[in-house]
Amino acid sequence: MSTESIDQLIHAIANISHVEKPCLDNLLTIKKMEIAKEPIDVEHYEAEKKVIMWENTITDLNSWSLNWALFKVTCGLQQEKDRSEVGLKKAKQLVIETEEKVQEEKDKIHEVEVQNEKYTVEYRTLQKYREDVTLMLDEIVKDDFAGETSLKEQIGQYKDKSIELFDNIKKLETVKDLLKTSDSSILEAILELRSSSSKETLMGEGKVYFPEIAFECLKEARELYPDLPGFKSPTEYVNESDNTGAYYSPMQKYLWDVRKRLAELISWCADEAIVLLDQETENQVQLGLKVDEYNFERRRILKESA
Repeated sequence: MSTESIDQLIHAIANISHVEKPCLDNLLTIKKMEIAKEPIDVEHYEAEKKVIMWENTITDLNSWSLNWALFKVTCGLQQEKDRSEVGLKKAKQLVIETEEKVQEEKDKIHEVEVQNEKYTVEYRTLQKYREDVTLMLDEIVKDDFAGETSLKEQIGQYKDKSIELFDNIKKLETVKDLLKTSDSSILEAILELRSSSSKETLMGEGKVYFPEIAFECLKEARELYPDLPGFKSPTEYVNESDNTGAYYSPMQKYLWDVRKRLAELISWCADEAIVLLDQETENQVQLGLKVDEYNFERRRILKESA
């Protein structure tokens, strides 16, 4: 095999290796922005659900139902209808506002993605060049050289570290998804309880309704990631309205408070993932530099022995 091809690749790698760090840094920035966007996605999802909640309430008040009869007897039917219309209006406005926030974050992410397009193409080329020159040198350079063992060990250590970090990042993502599923099932349960007041009555005083899906997901998340912090169950009931003017029963308010605890756990997972992503980005940069050092050294020895 001609060493001319190896020289060309070595020179090409030296000329474009500078793109590696900015490319990986931008990919890290994009990932961090996506993580920061997640709570805003939840806000938008909540707003949409509150629209449905108020629409159901209004439908309930306009039809023969337990709530209709209750407010009719107490002469508060029209007042409750008016309050519900105001709540629906607020919820719809929240949907508009949160949708704008979501789009703003999407636009910011897209802007960085566009800026990184050229780096991404060149980085892929760099990776291909590294693979090709490594294979070529593996076929030609058979004898060991001073320092080879150390370089190969360091490359192996960086690769092992990358696998470990990737596995932990993936595990945290899975845990986050489980917590999000738990959260969404609890929100659905709140809506279900609001649409059927008899369900709480039948359960009895002091009982807590907790969705099976939410429980199983939370349990699986803790089994998968034992370091996941615990949280105390809410104990204090505060009778206050939400951002659309809705009031909730003690059982419903309990579930809202559990959702706040889950949001804290999701945020904790995000913070942990960011630390690992920082480490993985730096690890990839160092791995690339070490591979280049190994191949450049092998090429130098090959030229001296020619």
